[in-house]
Amino acid sequence: MELRHLRYLVAIAGTGSFTRAAEVLGIAQPTLSHQIKQMETELGAVLFDRFPRVVVLTEAGRGLLPHAQRMLVEMDAAINTVSELQGLLRGTLNVGLFHSFSRSQVSSVLAKFAQEHPGLQVVARLLPRAAMERELLDGSLDLAIAYVSEDTEHIAAEKLFEEELVLAVGPSHPLANAPSVEMQALRDERMVLLTREFSSRQMLNRFLGDLGATPNVVLEVNSIEAILSIVRSTALSSVLAAGAIDALAGVSKVRLLTPTPRRWVALLWRKDGHRTAAALRMADMIRDVYARASAANDDA
Repeated sequence: MELRHLRYLVAIAGTGSFTRAAEVLGIAQPTLSHQIKQMETELGAVLFDRFPRVVVLTEAGRGLLPHAQRMLVEMDAAINTVSELQGLLRGTLNVGLFHSFSRSQVSSVLAKFAQEHPGLQVVARLLPRAAMERELLDGSLDLAIAYVSEDTEHIAAEKLFEEELVLAVGPSHPLANAPSVEMQALRDERMVLLTREFSSRQMLNRFLGDLGATPNVVLEVNSIEAILSIVRSTALSSVLAAGAIDALAGVSKVRLLTPTPRRWVALLWRKDGHRTAAALRMADMIRDVYARASAANDDA
């Protein structure tokens, strides 16, 4: 059995399909099926139950999967360690990002990193927090930047910057010129909000729930840019991170009071994971830009 067989096993388990796994792996589906059959023959155990629309791991497959994932993570770490002996010259850095990153300082960090290290490929993807944590654990991500405040059992969260959630309104909204509004008043707002997997939406639901209220959701959208466009051109409002609202977007920020919802931007790492030189350099650059942003806010 070779390492590629383990990659095949993990890919199929993750997609639930030989066809989708073959697409992800970049190989032909018949080849993948043959390799898995060969692996099952060698092990003397069936690893997948094949159904018309899905394949699922058997008990033997479920027992093998965590070992396969750990072996792949260790092999990737070994390869990256060898690469580091040559400096920050080549390799791939996988970064998970929160969905408002394009309106944050992180986008400038990515651009600067690419200029400083042209031999490295940076793969940055927008992911919900739960997906980030899952991919950090399986080794698909080297680090992530997310809205989170505390460590979990396997994920370390390094706090970088605290920001508020604010009410976003367009020029035609009655609160367009208001400096602030009570959270309780949001029960009367007709709102366009991010979908429920986003941490800002979960936070809003929790804060309003503590006040015995629920948001009056007219539209749910999974794009911050789309929400800002809707808010700008209608009387609907939204609740977003203050940093997600561009000052030139034609959208006003109204502070929320009693209480004021705040959350932390944090670097996420796998606690027992290998931290490559590229990941450490990226983390240093992110810390620096957020430290300068925090200092600027303190001076304002």
